[in-house]
Amino acid sequence: MLKCAFYEREITPPLGSHLPGYANIRKANGVKDRLMAKACVFSNGDETVAMIAIDTLHMENELRNEIAKRINRYTGIPEKNVLVAAVHTHTGIPGWNHICDDEEVNDSQAHYFDVFPKIIADCAILAYQRLQDTDMVFCVGNVEGISFCRNYIMKDQDPRTNPPRLSPDIIRPASPTDTELPVLFARAKDGTPIGAIVCFACHLDCVGGLEFSGDYASELSKQLKATYGQDFVTIFFIGTAGDINHFNINVAEDAPDHYRMMGRKLADEVIKSVSIAKPIEGDLIKCNYEQIQIPRREISKASLDYARHIVATVKETPGEKIAADGTNRDMYELMMSRKILWFMETSPEIYDIVLQYIQIGDVSFFGFPSEIYCRFGIDIKTRANSSKCIVATCCNGTYGYVPTRDMLYESIYSSRAGSNRLHSDAGYIMVEKLLEMSKC
Repeated sequence: MLKCAFYEREITPPLGSHLPGYANIRKANGVKDRLMAKACVFSNGDETVAMIAIDTLHMENELRNEIAKRINRYTGIPEKNVLVAAVHTHTGIPGWNHICDDEEVNDSQAHYFDVFPKIIADCAILAYQRLQDTDMVFCVGNVEGISFCRNYIMKDQDPRTNPPRLSPDIIRPASPTDTELPVLFARAKDGTPIGAIVCFACHLDCVGGLEFSGDYASELSKQLKATYGQDFVTIFFIGTAGDINHFNINVAEDAPDHYRMMGRKLADEVIKSVSIAKPIEGDLIKCNYEQIQIPRREISKASLDYARHIVATVKETPGEKIAADGTNRDMYELMMSRKILWFMETSPEIYDIVLQYIQIGDVSFFGFPSEIYCRFGIDIKTRANSSKCIVATCCNGTYGYVPTRDMLYESIYSSRAGSNRLHSDAGYIMVEKLLEMSKC
């Protein structure tokens, strides 16, 4: 009999903290949705795994290791059996050790990062203490109309990231989207819903502004609590969404609180799909955690010379919004040139990349690090031994975007050096390794 349990805890940092996810410095002045750390633990008596999702932009492997050590100390769960992922919200907690720089909150900053890894680990520890016999079902819903490829083939130039909406120069999206919504849903033996793992491939950058929010995943959680009870825990993992966001180029602008509409639409599909879901089969639990090496991407001398020229000649405009689709191209080029030079100064020639495969019954969970392009997730699901697959990203580390070879253009934000740190073969290497791990 499989046992599982869920636990969640608020981790909203002090106001004044940096909001991650965009080029400009932003400091939080409010809370739109409370930020959370959430954990689920699965056990069959012989093997136990813990899976954690955090309302943050990225997950560093060093933080994951610190969390895994504490979980092991209190529960005995092997460190290799712990997966820690970032939800990838662009209005979440700041990057590790970069919370705020205001003197008035320095004490809060120090305290927050002292207890932060412990709070996250304790979610898994407390879930472990609550393990109970459960009935689990798996289903795959489908949600269209809220996720779109953000790279487009243009009439008169190379593919472009987020071209102007309604532009007549757009021919078509450059890549497919994945509209599947896999759900692993658990009930206690008395029938009480206790929690679910949900995965969807779309960037969580729908909110903007200066308030903390877990983006559409927060609204998804809120809606499922309204249906299944306030103790119900929704653990969200972002799918292969490196080239997928919510920008519909066929409409002039999003409606207010667009992210809430997305969360409600996802929740409706979860509820509908779970009502006809079938039980998972078997009580096998397996976890493979492996570190592989991938070279950093190559950067030409011409690109480096161009970056040095931009940094030396372009004057920064304070307060100017910087974005790939912005009107001030000089500021955008300055930002990207600084990233290239920083990348070359600080990056190793070889990266140690962590991949993780977890099996629960007959459900396969593939954990990529970084921001992986959609086609790689589709490839995994097409070639996997099981039709019951969850393919998640931003797990156990971050190494920039991982595009497909055919999308390596300077006109695409996620393919430029600094944004894209790994060799052009990185995604293909990861796919093959994860599939191999699933068969061991």
